[in-house]
Amino acid sequence: MLRAHLESGTLLEQGVLADMKGESGADLLKKSFEKFSESRALMDKLYAKLDELRQINNSNEGLPEYEAALRRILRDHPALERVSLTEVRFANIARGKHLGEYKKPIGSNLDELLANIQQDLSLLQKQFDETIIAFRAVLPVAEKGGVAALVLSGRAPFPEKVQQSADLMMVFAQYYNRACMATIAADMQVYPKGLEWLKPPSKGWSPTKPEQ
Repeated sequence: MLRAHLESGTLLEQGVLADMKGESGADLLKKSFEKFSESRALMDKLYAKLDELRQINNSNEGLPEYEAALRRILRDHPALERVSLTEVRFANIARGKHLGEYKKPIGSNLDELLANIQQDLSLLQKQFDETIIAFRAVLPVAEKGGVAALVLSGRAPFPEKVQQSADLMMVFAQYYNRACMATIAADMQVYPKGLEWLKPPSKGWSPTKPEQ
């Protein structure tokens, strides 16, 4: 999802630069649109996987030691910026809210972490749907040239939507990453409980003298 979005951004930049040079950027912009649409489609798959994880978590008894460790980690975790569509922070930077106003607690348990990810993802899906509409509308311009002027003029919603999508994707990725790090830290605190089935390191292995 993130990779497809980053690839879309690279292709879009190349297409606009080509247009600025007087060359055709139409094919590059079409590929950028396809990658952006791919990223949006992968969001649906991620949302479904999160549903599966929540169902597994809620239908099985958790390891008490793990749940206690995760609660401690989350209790001490600072608030994180969350995805929000209440302000577009590009057309007029002076009117944009301070990032701190979008910060919320990370969550208190595993199900809250997963639910928060889904909540942010649903907002991201909505924003990407809007951006796809705006993106599709400028593709005919690329065929005749002039897309760079359109982007820089601010007369179309497309450039602002693209910038907002990039910003919100990074906000989502950061929250997702921190949520994963919290669960991994809890795993490490209670190891080997619950993970007794893992194959141990080879005999004689040492973290200061790894095998060659």
